[in-house]
Amino acid sequence: MKTPTSSTETQLEIQAIMVELPPEVIISILSRLQVGRLLCFRSIAKPWRSLIDSPYFVDLHLEKSAEAKSHLSLILRKDSDLYYINFDSLDDAVELNHPLMCYSNRIRVLGSCNGLLCICNVAEDIALWNPSTKKYRVLPSLPSDRKRDSGMCLCGARVYGLGYDAGHDDYKLVRISQFIGLDYLSFESEVKVYSLRNNAWKKVEDMPYVLCYTRKMGILVSGCVHWVVTRQIELDQLATELVIAFDIVKETFREVPMPESMNRICQIDVGYLGGCLCIVAKYEDAGVDVWTLKEYGVKESWSKLLTLTQARRIKSVRPLVYSKNGREVLLEQDHENLVWFDLKSQRVKIVKVRGLPDLFEAVVCMESLVSVHPSRRDDRKKQESVGGKKNKKRDDFLAEGFKLVL
Repeated sequence: MKTPTSSTETQLEIQAIMVELPPEVIISILSRLQVGRLLCFRSIAKPWRSLIDSPYFVDLHLEKSAEAKSHLSLILRKDSDLYYINFDSLDDAVELNHPLMCYSNRIRVLGSCNGLLCICNVAEDIALWNPSTKKYRVLPSLPSDRKRDSGMCLCGARVYGLGYDAGHDDYKLVRISQFIGLDYLSFESEVKVYSLRNNAWKKVEDMPYVLCYTRKMGILVSGCVHWVVTRQIELDQLATELVIAFDIVKETFREVPMPESMNRICQIDVGYLGGCLCIVAKYEDAGVDVWTLKEYGVKESWSKLLTLTQARRIKSVRPLVYSKNGREVLLEQDHENLVWFDLKSQRVKIVKVRGLPDLFEAVVCMESLVSVHPSRRDDRKKQESVGGKKNKKRDDFLAEGFKLVL
């Protein structure tokens, strides 16, 4: 009878195999594994832990996941609960233990970026949370917004958006608070940006647009966070909606060119699909069109991806992700269903998921090792100077380290 192998023996077997491999091969293998596996492998040897925890490897793992479009999951929100669905299987919705108290009220997802989720509760507690590593950080609180101008009422709308500032290696949360005048015609906006690296908020330039949707999270594409707005408040007629972008690095706003041939008499929403900005145009009687911007910033690269026309009224559509073969698009429809839309046949197929909530909002999240406690930039530069794949000192260190633990 075969004796069960202990975890220690398994680790020794793995070490014995790995020690025969070149360090660059070991790094390449590890960089393609799921986060859960990597967290287990941290305990095998100190060199592995040093490697997996290093900013160099965190960035490499993120890069490999993005290139392969792997390690994707769906995060579903219903009331005060969050659920996880593995994208590769789409079989079970598993409830997550998030770090915020909800006081029997709903949780909000304010943004998603590189494996980090930004969530908020009814008490306006905000946390940056990595569901894969289960690490989180509660952000410094902000005082209640009150305008000194007596002609302005209290905050009428507030939206958020999460993004990554590659220039400063920093994650930033944007908060836009809007105040409507007592005449219901004038408005003012206040924009504040939180820096994870500085763990502080700061005020930036105001936004000269009217927010259309008060609780929609900003959509991150090409280093900019996007929302739907109008140029002014319209009481007697339907205002023309447009999309504005907040540049995470420059911390400035600009308008996004709209599709030339799109019928503008509609309600629009913004989304992210396959690395591209997309617009969901909802018409009163003619269904829904989804447009994608193939080359960011180039107006001529807008193209209509799909049209949904159904007998029953469509309340909402949110594009989530392409299938592995690129022939289908996974959609969230009416906050009730996940459906595959076949781009060739134009047919819709409902996805059956065990434990799927009856009403939900979905967001795509990529597993990552990104930390909510960033290393100091000086320390990061030192690690990167010894952490490149072409750096012989790091390879020698890893090779020697693997031999020492045997």
